[in-house]
Amino acid sequence: MRSEKEKKSITKSIKLSPLQVQQIEEKAKEKNLTFSSYMVDCAVHGNNSITPQMAVRMQELVNMVLEIANSIDSTEYIRKEELRQKAHDLDGLFTSVSPQEKYANLEKKMGLFVEGGLDLWESLK
Repeated sequence: MRSEKEKKSITKSIKLSPLQVQQIEEKAKEKNLTFSSYMVDCAVHGNNSITPQMAVRMQELVNMVLEIANSIDSTEYIRKEELRQKAHDLDGLFTSVSPQEKYANLEKKMGLFVEGGLDLWESLK
């Protein structure tokens, strides 16, 4: 449930030319947003072309790629890790990371490296 600060209870009006309305409606339609949602996203997110809806879809894509990577046979370890890395790189484009998070991610990646190395070592025995 949204907090009081997040509830949309205020209406503002702006003056636009017919051409501006048409252009905004076209851009909103391209992103599958309503006129109002598009205007708010542009104002709040600086029109960086990544809307919250796009970010959610991209996260779903990253999760799916990771699921695929996890289902790849361990004999294809290099391909599996390449796919994981691409998913993490893609995810990194859409999330801001603090230095502490970068350190935690590095620790996690080192853990994956060690885990993969141990699996590889076991397969070579």
